[in-house]
Amino acid sequence: MTGATGFVGSHAVAEMLSAGHDVRCLVRDPSRLDGALSSTDRERVDVAVGDVLDAASVRRALDGCDAVLHAAGAVGVSRAHSGSRDVNVEGTTHVIGQAAAAGCDPILYTSSIVVLDDSVPTMTAETPLGAPSGPYGRSKRDAELVARHHQAAGDPVASFYVGGVFGPECPDVASGMSGIVGAVNQAMPIPHGGIGTIDVRDLARLLTAALEPGRGPRRFMVGGQFLSWDDWSTLLGEVTGRPIRRIPMPSIVIRSSGRALDLLKRVRDFDYPLTHEAAVQMTSSPRCDDRVTLAELGVDVRPVADTMADSVRWLIAEGHIDASRAPALAP
Repeated sequence: MTGATGFVGSHAVAEMLSAGHDVRCLVRDPSRLDGALSSTDRERVDVAVGDVLDAASVRRALDGCDAVLHAAGAVGVSRAHSGSRDVNVEGTTHVIGQAAAAGCDPILYTSSIVVLDDSVPTMTAETPLGAPSGPYGRSKRDAELVARHHQAAGDPVASFYVGGVFGPECPDVASGMSGIVGAVNQAMPIPHGGIGTIDVRDLARLLTAALEPGRGPRRFMVGGQFLSWDDWSTLLGEVTGRPIRRIPMPSIVIRSSGRALDLLKRVRDFDYPLTHEAAVQMTSSPRCDDRVTLAELGVDVRPVADTMADSVRWLIAEGHIDASRAPALAP
């Protein structure tokens, strides 16, 4: 598999090992697995050193593999940049292409709901592709086109359209998880729109359940349980035991702010989660219908409140949130 040092990938490794699979991880730097996996899981995985941008190293890593999970990529609209295309498109081209040539079955690919047409009331796995405006969305859409090319050819590629991923043990606190940190520590802007939440552990279970061979090309919607930003903030406050400070913000204001920050970052690069692309997603995220996916793969997902509680507990343990800001979660 690829992406084992990331949020989704590291949890998928743990779940696949627990299910009895042998796992080989293609990584650029094996030392990063030490921080992403438990010591027990780290000892059990086979490691192939390489890069998804190097077709030869991908080919070597696939030797002897029956199936593939491609979870590597430049992730998140809050940190999108021009390099997203290299990793997301070229990396996906190499991994899916080499896996198909090697006869792997299935070939699982973690796509994103950002590639789909967000003008529909409810997204499903059959929703047509959209026209994302930002670098991350465009790169993921073009990577999805690679996956669909192989699906059309009959290769057993399964695309997972993933929404907002939350949960504990996150190797890189970014995107949705950084949103929890900001909301609890400071305040939450409340525009129109909302977010679908999928627990990373449930996503790992879904990916593992899809490892069954012989099913051919498939597409799965995993957008998560949708909450408006107002309801999301209310629930987070109930979970932590401390109301979240809210700042009502019209969509046009937050989108304009994102665009202004994009311009500033061209002059002086700095790390701040709001971009124009993130603002567009934040203010227009539609609802998704995961019922077909959950039924087909036989997975029940946990309540959003449980995911939030476990996320905040872990963020407290890692020093990202002070325990005083979540009195309801005190041990």
